[in-house]
Amino acid sequence: MDNEQETITKEEAAATLRSVESTKRDANNLYRQPLLLIVFSALCYALIVFSWGMTEHENQWALGMYIGGCGFFLAMALSVYTSRALGIKLSLYPKTKESIKFTLVQIVIFALFISGGRLVRLSGFELGPHIAALISGILIGYVMYKHPSGEYVAKEESHG
Repeated sequence: MDNEQETITKEEAAATLRSVESTKRDANNLYRQPLLLIVFSALCYALIVFSWGMTEHENQWALGMYIGGCGFFLAMALSVYTSRALGIKLSLYPKTKESIKFTLVQIVIFALFISGGRLVRLSGFELGPHIAALISGILIGYVMYKHPSGEYVAKEESHG
């Protein structure tokens, strides 16, 4: 594209959009936390889900929720701290429509696992909290690994 040319072709526009998406994917890798921190965060979150599903009245499973909550909070604080130490300013709130939709879908899914594990257990299926904790722990680990910036970035399509 020349500087004198006022319009760009369809191919140039598509190439520019692919370049922007590629840059977003590369930047996403910079946001990613160490794998050990992601695993610790996922385990703490799974402990929260499991403990909430197992609580009845005032039993000791509430202690598991507190321990998991403190561990998850510390892992997230460490994540923000290490990002800032590396010079990366994390955005804590979604800014684009896609990010807002992605965040809302995550909130609904994780809320369903938290409440669903407990409701399924109270209705008679004792393994409900176990399964909900396992799935939610894996899912939050996946989201933290694949979408560390909190934004949904489309995969690169290869046109051979």
